[in-house]
Amino acid sequence: MGKLKQSNKIAMFWLLITINLITTIFDFVVTYIGTPNLENEGNPLVYTFGLGWKSLIITTFILLIGMVVLLYYTFFKFKRVVIQCKGIKQYSSMLYFNRPDKFIWTFYKFPNNRVGWSYCAAGAGLTLAMLAPLFHLLAIIDWIGVINDYAFSHLYRNLFNIFMTPVARIDFLLGIIILTYSVLYYLFYREYRINKKALENQLATE
Repeated sequence: MGKLKQSNKIAMFWLLITINLITTIFDFVVTYIGTPNLENEGNPLVYTFGLGWKSLIITTFILLIGMVVLLYYTFFKFKRVVIQCKGIKQYSSMLYFNRPDKFIWTFYKFPNNRVGWSYCAAGAGLTLAMLAPLFHLLAIIDWIGVINDYAFSHLYRNLFNIFMTPVARIDFLLGIIILTYSVLYYLFYREYRINKKALENQLATE
């Protein structure tokens, strides 16, 4: 969503896809070595929905394709607009609801305009592309520790296996929530700063 030259966009697009593909495959490999029957797998697709290897691989790559589509939109189709606003709260309200006084709606309502949805789609694409490899990497490190019988890995797993939620292990769930909100806030604040700069440039040319 940032300002990149076309060649840089293409390079970044393919780099993120490559990283996601490599970490996904590597995650599958170490998971198979660590738990061939998926009995000890903490992935919500397995833990919550009970997917086997075939369904897990198909579902994972369908999600990967969805991420690629969103990422393509982020880099090549997304069009930034200049929002007339005063401050980040008004920016958010105007962006998603076309009015300056409904910042609180952003916490529990969907956008009611196409511009707001376009920003959401672009943000989702970049967020998924950035976070998915990180979670795969953490899973890889975890399984390497278990496979090699490292004491810290067993200690970590025993600690967090106590706190299993209906959806996933608590550390996995909290990690998703915290990192997702952190990345989304970073991307949103960056867009606000870009918008603020654009407004300042408009005033300077008038």
